[in-house]
Amino acid sequence: MEDMQCCVVFKNDGSAPKNNEEEDESVYINLKKKKPQSSETEVQASSRFPVLFVSLGIICLLLSVSIIVIICYFTLETNKQQQNLSDLDPKNEQLASEKFFEDQIKEMTVNMTIQQQQIEQLRNNSDKLNRIQAAILSYTNFPGDLFCPDGVCQACPKDWIPFKESCYYFHHSNAPWKSWNESRQLCQRKNSDLVVISSHEEQTFIKNRIEYYYDEWHGYWIGLQRINNNWTWVDNSQDTLGYWKNPGSPESFAYIIQNANETNSWYIDRNGFLNRFICEIKAFIF
Repeated sequence: MEDMQCCVVFKNDGSAPKNNEEEDESVYINLKKKKPQSSETEVQASSRFPVLFVSLGIICLLLSVSIIVIICYFTLETNKQQQNLSDLDPKNEQLASEKFFEDQIKEMTVNMTIQQQQIEQLRNNSDKLNRIQAAILSYTNFPGDLFCPDGVCQACPKDWIPFKESCYYFHHSNAPWKSWNESRQLCQRKNSDLVVISSHEEQTFIKNRIEYYYDEWHGYWIGLQRINNNWTWVDNSQDTLGYWKNPGSPESFAYIIQNANETNSWYIDRNGFLNRFICEIKAFIF
């Protein structure tokens, strides 16, 4: 509402009016509108409203643009991740397939190695069987129960001592001892015969394994006898060593004694003299 301003003017110089007419002439009322006067604060406030509106508009615009940019960024990243995942599926399948084939190849390699080892073992077994067959055929009468007890073949029978290509049995038992003929018969029962000494090396081997027993005259029968005044071994070969202790004896059977030199350790005696003995058999070499 507009403010009104009222003004009363008296023309009678401060004295009371004389009559009504004068009163009407002297008094009048001046009425006029009073213009509103704006304060300085209101003017300043009204001038700030446009700036505020513009600032708010700019802020809203920036926020909208930021939101749009963020949405676009995350949309692109999401699409990119989905594409990466899509690309990984074939790669994973390829890696799984490659891993499967690698495992198959490794398994095949192991199986091939095992098969090669089995083939090699079969070849070795076949070669061994061939050698065993050839060794068996080298005997006139192969003593399988002696060399292959329980189906397992050995180069020498149990309790026999190997030396080069022969096996030796030293009969170390106590009395009663045996004559030369009895000793040979016992060796033959073992598919062998009395020992044949054909070299100094073999003489040394035997001399180192016989024992001293009873007295200095007792020893071990060997496969040497006098036939037609010739010293002949049981394999029908002639003696060439002659390691005699008493070469002038008229008897015809030989044994070896322990308490004598190697080259003078063969003693000559009769067939009935009782001694220990030594058997020899060809080793089963295969």
